[in-house]
Amino acid sequence: MRICNDLSMKTFEKAKKTDSNEGVRFEHNLEPTCFVWLWMKYVYGVNDQKHCTNCLRGPYGKMLSKHNPRLRESPVLVLDEAPMDSFDYIYICGVFKKGYPRSNYPHNLHAVIRPLENSSDTFSFENWNLSVTNGVFVPIPTIDQLPLTYKSLPDRFTTCRIFRWAVCSDLNTRQNANLP
Repeated sequence: MRICNDLSMKTFEKAKKTDSNEGVRFEHNLEPTCFVWLWMKYVYGVNDQKHCTNCLRGPYGKMLSKHNPRLRESPVLVLDEAPMDSFDYIYICGVFKKGYPRSNYPHNLHAVIRPLENSSDTFSFENWNLSVTNGVFVPIPTIDQLPLTYKSLPDRFTTCRIFRWAVCSDLNTRQNANLP
């Protein structure tokens, strides 16, 4: 079994050699046993009255999930469980097991993919290496980048990276309705 703090690059390098041109192609070296939770959602909207996964509107994916017993052996996934025209983003969250629940926060994995045909991108965080074809990774805003409307909310909202991304995204119709 691989150690979470010392992952080899073998899985990720092997994934790079596989070729596919269908949908959003996702390559990873994720080790499901290193996470308390590991999930993804096909996101089509946001609910700024909630935080964490509840602020994202859209179905969970089953392929990129801690509950997928084959995830570790599947370093290349085609994220096609939802029709491409039914979502705008793919949100990936991995709550790191080591230090949970007190000291794992800075080690939790958060990545957002915007589907974009004929594009590719990479994202690395600690020992995790992600790559996408037909998509790009979107940054997650800092607390300082939150719109004023949200900065005075309780910490459970403002420190939540899912919430910060959601309310700053173009999917937040409430916030976007206030724009000139």
